[in-house]
Amino acid sequence: MPNIIKVRNEKFLFIIRSIFCELRKSDKNFSHANATFRFIIMKIRGNTKCLNENIDEFNHFASAYLHYLRSTRRLQELQQKYKGYELSIQDSAKLVGLKLPETRHQN
Repeated sequence: MPNIIKVRNEKFLFIIRSIFCELRKSDKNFSHANATFRFIIMKIRGNTKCLNENIDEFNHFASAYLHYLRSTRRLQELQQKYKGYELSIQDSAKLVGLKLPETRHQN
């Protein structure tokens, strides 16, 4: 039984380290003095007994938060990369060889 707990705790620690890594990637000024870092560490230390009892639940929430951080960072990178390349509907249609129907204006 202790080996299972050890493996679960190692998985949790890996996820927490990955979260800190993602926070560093998204914010170049991220440090141990950062409020987010201190909040996460405080929650882990404050809930040690609860953490050991509900490690699977904590793993799930930590993993979901890690996924959220990665996805948000990747979205920002893609938006920055393709910023300014938006085309109008008419220009997009011309680009692929389509012709839009003409709109009739009522007078």
